[in-house]
Amino acid sequence: MKKISMKETKGILILIGDIFIIPLSYFAAYKLRLLFGPLIPFREIAPQVFLLVATLGYLCIFYFFGLYELKKYFSFNTFIKILLSVLTASIMISFLKYGLFFIPIGRGILFIANIIIFISIFGWRLLSHQLSKYVITPKRVLIVGKGKAVHEISQAIKLVSEDLEVIGTVQEKEDIPEKSTAIPKSKVLGSLDRLQDIIQEYDIDQIVLAGIEEKDRNIAHIILDARLKGIHVIDMPDLYQTLLKKIPIDYVQEKWFINAKGFELINNILIIKVKRLIDAVSSFLILLISLPLWPFIALMIKLNSSGPIFYRQRRLGKNETTFLLYKFRSMIHEAEKNGAVWAEQDDARITGAGKIMRKLHVDELPQLINVIKGEMSLVGPRPERPEFVEDLKKEIPFYSLRHFTMPGLTGWAQICYPYAASLKDAKEKLEYDLYYISHVNLLLDIRILLKTVQIVLFGRGRKDYGLGILKKD
Repeated sequence: MKKISMKETKGILILIGDIFIIPLSYFAAYKLRLLFGPLIPFREIAPQVFLLVATLGYLCIFYFFGLYELKKYFSFNTFIKILLSVLTASIMISFLKYGLFFIPIGRGILFIANIIIFISIFGWRLLSHQLSKYVITPKRVLIVGKGKAVHEISQAIKLVSEDLEVIGTVQEKEDIPEKSTAIPKSKVLGSLDRLQDIIQEYDIDQIVLAGIEEKDRNIAHIILDARLKGIHVIDMPDLYQTLLKKIPIDYVQEKWFINAKGFELINNILIIKVKRLIDAVSSFLILLISLPLWPFIALMIKLNSSGPIFYRQRRLGKNETTFLLYKFRSMIHEAEKNGAVWAEQDDARITGAGKIMRKLHVDELPQLINVIKGEMSLVGPRPERPEFVEDLKKEIPFYSLRHFTMPGLTGWAQICYPYAASLKDAKEKLEYDLYYISHVNLLLDIRILLKTVQIVLFGRGRKDYGLGILKKD
């Protein structure tokens, strides 16, 4: 069974607090507005249904504004998100009151309730954040290894984990730096021959193995002894993917993929069939709902530039089979007459209409046809162009693994690292794609779809994608 982290525990507690805060805020607002009068209206069915629907509405809006994406540091952005989410929710609640429910809750009560909710959920999050610093006792981590792997896992722990604290590292004598480098000398506690003493001296709770080669396995008996004494031992790639939700391809070998759990799920017949059913039904419904927009999109394209409305492009699907991907044309006609090139975020070839379509993501709508045809899924790694794949396979290790599953309209890489415009970006996105493939399940797909809706509705830039925090040189 998966162990729940302190961060997840805090998230659950915050959610429970919100569930109580919202209805209690309406009770308090009613009392204040009517000078501490009785709560008679709330004893009837209609107001109770209203409070239930309103609470669910607030929670959904809080989710879409990212109020359950808990960061290690409490920032001013969180304050703004709370303010905007409550304002949005108040508009929604007004619609529910006047459009669907006839209950004696006036504008004054709605106004007071939303002020109370804003103050309460802001205070609740701030209090939870401050209390966690005193309540949560991080595990004392010792990193055993060398080189860049030590630096990367140390940074990952520092940036995202509230459960872990790096006490220091243990390295080979010849690897211990004379001056401050990626790992400060003060953090290097000693060499491998002192490992057992260091574990006891610093009261270590967890050991991370990073960059330990076969010749270093003479320390295996010390690591085993520590594990038998209750100290948690984990390899760097396993902890890295747990923290950052991506697989560090620079620090794994074929053997790691052979032993890694989860990859067998991509061929699970039940998951494949259920996912295909959801893809077909959902795509048909979205296509049906969006069809009234298509004439306006077509007109916008034709008025802005000459050329066809639709753009067809060869892409590689599952098992590297080729298919034609459909899009609304967002670039000038014959933008690649001189050959295929990487698209850039501010590409000069993108038309004025194309910029609007890309901002709203409506240029992707025709790909629903690809999903209905069974060439794509709603969720999966984005299909790449054959012209690029051959070069990417040569330059990026394990790149072919992303083709063992159906490509998607959206994916884990897209919500975590939104734009690939270079070899470096493709490598980064592959790490997220491989994480998705190794953890594929319907709940993760739902999470990705909800996050995609959040991004489309509210818009987020590259810097806002909190998972892509470690960039390689």
